[in-house]
Formats: sequence, structure tokens, C-alpha cells
Amino acid sequence: MRNNHTIEQGRRYISGLHRLQSLCLSINKEKLKDALPMITKGMARLINAETAAACIIEGDNLEFLSAYGKQAKAISMHNINIKNSACAWILKNKRPVLIDNPLKNKRILKGFTDNIRIDSFIGVPLFSEKGILGIIFAFNKKNRDLFTKQDIDFLNVFSTVVSPLIENIRLNERQNQIQNELSALQSIIDTTLANKDLENLLYSLTQKVVRAMAADAGGIYLLDEANNIFFRTSYNVPEEVLKQYEERMKKEIVREVQKREGPFISYAKDKPILASEHIKSYQLMSMLAVPLRVKKMIIGILHIDTLVPHIFSPYEINLLEILSERIALAIENAQLFTALNEEVDVSTTLLQTSELISNHTTVNQLLKRIANIIPWLINSDWCCTYLWDEKEAVFIPDEISLTDDSLVSFFRGLVIKPGTVKIADKIFSARSPIVIEDVRNSGLFPQVYINTLNVKSALITPFVSKGDVMGFMNIAFAQAAHSFTTKEIAIAKGIANQVAVALENIRLNEEIKESEERYRALVENATDAITSIDLDGVVISWNSAAERLYGYSKEDVIGKKISIVPEDRTSELPMFFENVSKGKTISNFETKRRHKDGRLIDVSLTISPIKDEKREIIGFSGISRDITEKRQLEEKRIQLEKEAALVELAGAAAHEINQPLTSILARTDLLMTEMPKEEPLYRSIKVISDEAKRIASLVQQIGNISKYKTKSYIGKETTKDIEGAAKDDSK
Repeated sequence: MRNNHTIEQGRRYISGLHRLQSLCLSINKEKLKDALPMITKGMARLINAETAAACIIEGDNLEFLSAYGKQAKAISMHNINIKNSACAWILKNKRPVLIDNPLKNKRILKGFTDNIRIDSFIGVPLFSEKGILGIIFAFNKKNRDLFTKQDIDFLNVFSTVVSPLIENIRLNERQNQIQNELSALQSIIDTTLANKDLENLLYSLTQKVVRAMAADAGGIYLLDEANNIFFRTSYNVPEEVLKQYEERMKKEIVREVQKREGPFISYAKDKPILASEHIKSYQLMSMLAVPLRVKKMIIGILHIDTLVPHIFSPYEINLLEILSERIALAIENAQLFTALNEEVDVSTTLLQTSELISNHTTVNQLLKRIANIIPWLINSDWCCTYLWDEKEAVFIPDEISLTDDSLVSFFRGLVIKPGTVKIADKIFSARSPIVIEDVRNSGLFPQVYINTLNVKSALITPFVSKGDVMGFMNIAFAQAAHSFTTKEIAIAKGIANQVAVALENIRLNEEIKESEERYRALVENATDAITSIDLDGVVISWNSAAERLYGYSKEDVIGKKISIVPEDRTSELPMFFENVSKGKTISNFETKRRHKDGRLIDVSLTISPIKDEKREIIGFSGISRDITEKRQLEEKRIQLEKEAALVELAGAAAHEINQPLTSILARTDLLMTEMPKEEPLYRSIKVISDEAKRIASLVQQIGNISKYKTKSYIGKETTKDIEGAAKDDSK
């Protein structure tokens, strides 16, 4: 009996393999959605299953699902999905699962048992080189038996054989899809390169997308920063429904796309896509809308429509997103191209005006030229300019392109004062172009100004330099109201910037000129000699004080090398050059210099480097001061100090000598009184007394000296004249 059972199993196994071979040969479809139903049907017959299903997985999504058998209708994406417990178990464990007792495996079958009757269950993964590409399921035997190990073995073999077939079909599909994507993209790229006009470009792109997606119609809507539709184009959408379509686009589709930040799909079977009767006659059955993004910002909506029932596949959604990226790039490029053309035109215009502006050296000439060329550049009726007067704190009228004498006179009297005329306050608050398309209702200008000059639209552009408003120009339209373009505003702003720079340069040049004149006057009238030489020693400047000090005129020295350094002072020059070349300044250095007539002059020198704009030393500047008189006074002071010291010493010496001298006189007088004149010593004592009296007289004279005096001694020598000094002091 056992041998017969084994033989029967072998026969069944061989029969199954034959059926499997026939099934594999029959699966020759090009598309997976056509091949998958054949696989599920063949699988059900192979193991005599009541119901069979197969799903294909792409990343974290279920891409295709096919079911066959009694409970096929009950099986849906809701029951079989990546998060389903059975799918999750197989994907995690990467092996088949056989359940012959559902009550014991409720956790794995959770999600199935709510809608599907399960007596026994098999789940087998479909493997590819990259991992699990799908799962096949079998639910219940037809004869109400339970699935066996042989059934799961058959499905394992079936999985091994079918997986490569599915992978090949999938690869072929991918290649075809990629080819279609490339073809659609190339068509859009060709259209983009061939057409730079935005309106024609978007219409052509819409047509290309509709054809590439095999849809019936489509359209593109562009949005501004406030998400308002400012441009639309469509292909094959009837004219009578466009307005209603745009209303629905504003109310629902734009909002839904922005909320999702991705595709929005609407089907007629779910709810009316568009409520208008005209649109209902359009018979729209499905619509797919995707955002047009530039740098993560949604700038528009691209949609395709079908007039027959159609379910958009993940591939179609992905393809439309790819096309939308290219179209968004094309829109950005077209806008950039338009902007670039405008910038080129503006740049060319500004380059031309820059050459005209740079030629003027006075403010009046500059503003007169600007007032005359602006109407020609922007095609306005006239232009006028104002300058800001800091002292008066008002805008003063300067130049106007009008030639009517009465209007020119009126303009000359229009002093615009902040706090009185509103446009003046707005200029200071804005500091950029002010566009006024309706002057009469703007409330910015006095009524007399509007009535007299008949201004309907104006572009006020201030001259701003380093944050300061230096004035403004008013570009006026009097014949009719005017909407200023970005190009016109850019030209006006660019010219205003050029004028501001030119005004600043003119003022700087005037200040530099005044400064140079003041400097020259200061140098020329200075009491000290101020000179300068270059690195080669050639004289660059020589003021009047230098002429007086050294005796050389400007004509004698300018552009020449001249030496006023005495031979014994040439050792100073290397020291000067070394220090000043390092950027140091030598101050109040006292030395001697030679006059033109050969005599030496005592001078005090201050020498400093001269630098150019790059802070490089290009020469040396010297200030010379005559200190001859100072030297003489210094010598006289020293002499007086010496005399005062001698006088003080003489007084001290007289005081010290006088005391012993008084004692000597007293003694000699006493001896002479007591001694007879006939005594031999009397004569000697009298000589001592007379000499002592003479010394006393000299000491008295020394005590009376208050100034220093000399007299001739021997030859050219001098000695101290004490007697003469004493006599002078007694007078």
C-alpha cells in the first residue's frame, strides 16, 4: 500500500510539473497586468485551489494585484497590502508560510478573515536577484481538504520558475516605459529649445504632454505669489468650458494640489469633477493634475483629461511628474530668457547713458542732459529733475524737458518740501522708484501741479548715494495714463543710480579742488620752508618761505636736483633715507644747511614720507625752520648764566675775606698807636696796614660787583676788570 501511495504522489508530482511547464510556455505576454491573471489562474489549477492571488511589490508599494477563483472579488488592495500581517510576515522572514488551522494563526491572517473565508492558506515569496519582487497566495482547496506540504512544494517550484518570467516582463515593461519617457522628454526638450515665447511654448508643451500620455485634453495654469491664476493655456478643451474650468481650478484643484504637495486625481465615478452644465457636456471622466515646481515653490498646475473611463496607473502618475519637472524648468528658463533679454536691453541702455553722463563736470549740465534723454528712452511726455537742498531742507527744481515758457516758469517755482507735499515724504521713506499710474487719485501731488502740468501717470526715481537722497527725477505721462513695465522701471532706476554717482563725484571733485586750493594757499603762505622731492632727489615743490630761507627761487630748483647739505653733514642723509623709507617721520632734527650765497644756516628739520593711493612711498616732504636767532639767544643765555655765577662767587669770596681782614687792620692800628714812629718795626707795620686797607678797598669793590666785565691784559688775552665793574655799579 505504501508503495502504491508513493507511486501516486510521484505521478501527481510529474503531472504537476507538466502543467507547470505548459503554464510557463503560455505566459508570453508583454505586459505584467496581462500576464499576472494567467499566473494566478494557472497556480489555482496547479494545486486545485479555490482562490489564488498574486501581487507585485515595488519599494514600499503594491504595484499590481491579480486574483482568480471563488473569492476573487473579495480580495482587494484593502486586504492584500504591504502592511497586511501575512505580507509583512513573509517579507520579514523571506520564506513560505502554510497555515492549516486558521484559529491558531489569527495573528498572521489578520486582515483576511474579516472578508474572506479561510480553511487553509499558503503564502510564497517570489524572489529576484534584488530581493522579493512579489508574493503568491492560495486560499482553500476546492474539495474542502487542507493544503499539504506537496502543495507548498509545488508553489515553491512554481515561484522559482515564474519569478524570472515576471522579472523579464517587468524589465521589458521598464525598458518600454523608459523609452516612452525619453521620447516624451525629448519631444518637450525640442519644443523648449525651439520656442522661447512663453505663450507659444506652453501651448506646444501641453499638446506634447497630452499626446505622450495618450490623454484627450490638458492644460497649464500659472500661479503668482498669492496663488492667483495669471496665465492659462489648454489643448482640446472646448472654448465654452474654459472659464468654468478656471473657476473650478481656483476653488478646488489648486488647493488640493498644494495641500497634497503632489498629484491630485479626480474621477467622474467618485464625484462630479466640474459642476457647470457646460463642463458636464465636456463629458470629463478622469483628470490628473500635478504641480509645476521651481526650487520647491509651486508656480503652476499641469493637468491631463480623459473623456473615457480610465484609472491612472503609478507609471502614468510618475511619468506626468517627470514631464512636469521638465516643463517647470522650461518655464523658468523662458522667464529667465525674457528677463535676460530685458536685462541686456537695460544694460545696453545704461551703458550708453553712462558714457553720456560721465562727460559732464557740472551739476546743471548733467541734469539737463538727463531731463532731455529720459523721454526718448522711456517714450514719456516729459521729465524733470529736483535737487535736495540740505540748508533749506527742500527739493529745488533744476531741469525740465518741457519747452513751453509758461510751464517752465511754473516748474521753476515748484519747491517741494517734506511735511507739506506728500511725495517728498514718500521719496525719503521709499528711497526707490515710486510708480504712480493714477496721479490724480494718488493724493501725493498738489492739485495745482496736476491741473497745470496735466500729469496722469508718473515714475518718481530718487538719486540715492550712500543712503542719502540727493534729489529725484519725475518721468511724466500727460497724454494718457501709463502702466510702467519692469524694463522701464529698471532703466529709470539704473539712470538714477548713475546720476547719484555722478553728482557725488562732481561734489567730491569740487571739494577736492577747494581742498587743494586751501592746501596750496596754506603751504605758500607758511612761515616755514616746505619742500618735497621724489625718490631720485628731484625737487617737486618749493614754497616762498623756502625761497627766503635758502635763496633759491622756484625756477632755480623745480624739476632739478640741488644740494643744500654742507660737506660735513652728508652723513645725515643715509639715516634720513633709511628711516623715512620705512614710513617713519623725523621730527625737529637740528642741523645746518647752506644758503645759495654759501653761508651756513642753523635749521630744524621735520622729514616725512609722501605716499600714493596704494600707500606706497613715492617721495619725501621736508619742513625747515630757521633757528639762527634761537641759537644766538641760547648762547647769550649761557653767557649770562656764567656771569651770574661769577658775580655770586665774588660776593661770597668778599664776605669770607672781609672778616680776617678786619682783624688784621685792628691789630696793625693798635700796634702803630702803642709803638713810636722811630721804632724799626713801625715802618713795616705801617706797610702791612696800608696794604690791608688796599685789600679792604678791593674787597669792598668786589662786594659791589653785580655784572661781569673784562679788560685787555697781554696781547689778545683779557682779564677781569673788577675796578671798572665796581665803578659801573656805583653809578
